[in-house]
Amino acid sequence: EAGEWVVDLRDRVAFAAGFLAGSVAFPLDGSFATYLGWVLPWGTPVTLLGETPAQVAAAQRELARIGIDRPAAAATGRPADWAAGQPLDTVRLVKFGDLAAARQAGPDSAPVVLDVRRQLEWAEQHIAGAVHIPLHELPGRLAEVPAGEVWVHCHSGYRALAAASLLAARGRQVISVDDDFGNARTAGLPLVQA
Repeated sequence: EAGEWVVDLRDRVAFAAGFLAGSVAFPLDGSFATYLGWVLPWGTPVTLLGETPAQVAAAQRELARIGIDRPAAAATGRPADWAAGQPLDTVRLVKFGDLAAARQAGPDSAPVVLDVRRQLEWAEQHIAGAVHIPLHELPGRLAEVPAGEVWVHCHSGYRALAAASLLAARGRQVISVDDDFGNARTAGLPLVQA
C-alpha cells in the first residue's frame, strides 16, 4: 500500500499455489533481474521473499548488477509464515489447450486474453482477439486491461506469471498460461500476424 514492491522469488508452481496478497512473482529460474529491472519503477523499495537465504542472496547479487544495491527487506521460509494468519492468494496455471476450451465455451463467457510478449513477438504471430500490453509497460497500463477474468500468456510462462501477479495485486481475477507459445496453434487457437 505504501508503494513498496514485495517480490516472491520462488518458482512458478510454488508461487501459484500460495502467495502473499499484493506480492509479485519474479522467480529466480528465469531472467529475474532483466524482467524485474525492466518493470520496477526506478527507486522503488523492494522486499525479497525466498524459500532459503541462498535464494535471497542470489537475488541480491543479480539486483546489484542492475543498480539495486540493497533491498528494503528480505524474508525466507514459507508463505504461511510470512502471512501472519492472513489467507494466501493463488493463481491457476493452465496450458493453451485450457485457454482454447475456455474460448469455445461461448462469446458470453469468453475470457480476456492478455499477451504480454514484446512488440516483435506480437507482430510475428498472436492469438486472434488478444489484448497486447508488453510486460514492461503493464504497470503503467493496468487500466487498459478489459474487465473480467484475464488469461495471461507470453512465450513460455515466466512473463505471464509476473503479469498475472501484477494484476492479482490490483484485485483482478487472473489465470496464467504456463506453456510454450508454440503449443497455441496445436491447441486450436486462431493465430494472426500484426
